[in-house]
Amino acid sequence: MTNQELMNRFEELEAGRIFGDLEADEIREWEELSKDPRCQGDPSLELLATALDIDFDEECDEELPASLRKALEEGMKPFVVAEATDDKVIRPSIWKKIFSDTETAWAVAAVCLLLLVAQMFVDESPEKRFAGSPEALVAQADDVIQSKFGGTEAFGQMSGEVVWSDELQEGYMTLTNLPANDPTLKQYQLWIVDPDRDEKPVDGGVFDIPADSGTAIIPIRNPLVVRNPQAFVITLEQPGGVVVSKQEVVVALATAS
Repeated sequence: MTNQELMNRFEELEAGRIFGDLEADEIREWEELSKDPRCQGDPSLELLATALDIDFDEECDEELPASLRKALEEGMKPFVVAEATDDKVIRPSIWKKIFSDTETAWAVAAVCLLLLVAQMFVDESPEKRFAGSPEALVAQADDVIQSKFGGTEAFGQMSGEVVWSDELQEGYMTLTNLPANDPTLKQYQLWIVDPDRDEKPVDGGVFDIPADSGTAIIPIRNPLVVRNPQAFVITLEQPGGVVVSKQEVVVALATAS
């Protein structure tokens, strides 16, 4: 078996393994071939298989919009090579069969869009995506919200400010005289109130204040997109934080101006 024949066979078995349709003898053959240094799996195919697990409408015959088609063509260029016949072939070879299946067309489109978006984030420098500090955020973003924190009665000695940008989805808290916490007992947690998104506040991240910190700068770590923050609330919670706060200990509040 030539190197090319070996690779072609491995690609077929690898695709079958990922999609879960190998027979017992084929699994044994894949195990043997996978030990050969010439046979390397393609992680991109794993990504494609994951996307194909999504349920798609089999009756959908809608044409791709021209703008989407163009974006997909650009995103697929790294996976396309020119043959002597001038046909475009997806590598590895099993991809050609997958792309030709009309039932998976929209699944493939979704994968390519994911790859395209991921490439955009790779190409963009961290400095461009993230300001990195409260001062840099204020200087860089045009939509910065700046609000003062006011401590509740038990935390009246604390003061602070929150800065936030909807455009960059980035924000920071600057907190002064907030009592240090023991992370094994309690941790601070930020909540972002965005009525346009949900009636429940969005988790803004769990954080600690070390002893003798004076002023601490805490980055906001929101897992969900926030577009209309109306308030920022700091609570004291159990170690690791909570999914939904009972707000038994409210530390400070800042309202968007």
